[in-house]
Amino acid sequence: MFFAKKDALKRLFLCPCVRPWVAACIASLLITQSALANTNCPSPNYDETNRIKYIIDGDTLQLKDGRKVRLIGINAPETARDNRAAQPFAAEATNALKALFAQNKSISLVYGNEKFDRYKRLLAHGFTTSGENIQAVLLAQGYAHTITFPPNARFATCYQQQEREARCNKAGLWQKSKSLIAKKLNDTHIGFQLVEGKLKDININKKGIRLNLDNKLTVGIRPDNQSLFDTNTLHKMLDQKIVVRGWLNKNKNAHYYTPYYIRARHPSSIQLISDFTCH
Repeated sequence: MFFAKKDALKRLFLCPCVRPWVAACIASLLITQSALANTNCPSPNYDETNRIKYIIDGDTLQLKDGRKVRLIGINAPETARDNRAAQPFAAEATNALKALFAQNKSISLVYGNEKFDRYKRLLAHGFTTSGENIQAVLLAQGYAHTITFPPNARFATCYQQQEREARCNKAGLWQKSKSLIAKKLNDTHIGFQLVEGKLKDININKKGIRLNLDNKLTVGIRPDNQSLFDTNTLHKMLDQKIVVRGWLNKNKNAHYYTPYYIRARHPSSIQLISDFTCH
């Protein structure tokens, strides 16, 4: 807030010496500040507050008590490991997370509905002492993609808005990051990707839903996530260009007839190209 007391602000607007354009400018700033706060994915309460021992990368950190926390709802570029080079903007993403805690190592956490991943990391949304949503900040700066893993879908819509604004403003990794073309996929693309292509076919059976993009990529929706997807919406995407996000893998299932596979867990992972494109 620009003024310590509401009365002072009120007197300023009532004072005849204040020109109308000054009052209008201040009002505009206050409205803008309020709007930003409303889109910052806030939480009214937290499950715990702890201290950070170490920042591992752009979406993972270690608490003072030794537990590792995976910031859910986002995926930051991978740092170098296992003889693989760092992805573009991996260092910037890590440094951006470090910068949020340069002055104060205290972090508040909101646990995911599913509290741990297969690596026994705590799954949580993180907040600074000033109430900033860490994931939202990283997305807004363009240092992460959003990705939703049910049942941890809290803030999903807000995170998508933060990413879209960064993408349309070409912030951070969006300066260079583009969706891959399904027809041009190869083994060097293994890992988290955004892939675009024409939806050629939809197959629905007891094993889930399979989407075929340009006979090159299968997008699989397993039975445990199938109820989240509206099949009518998917069928409306037939013969249209779509963008899919997730972890690209070589297809080991001969029945899929495509060399590559991405698992989609949430509807936000599949978009029409017209909805994805910045206008």
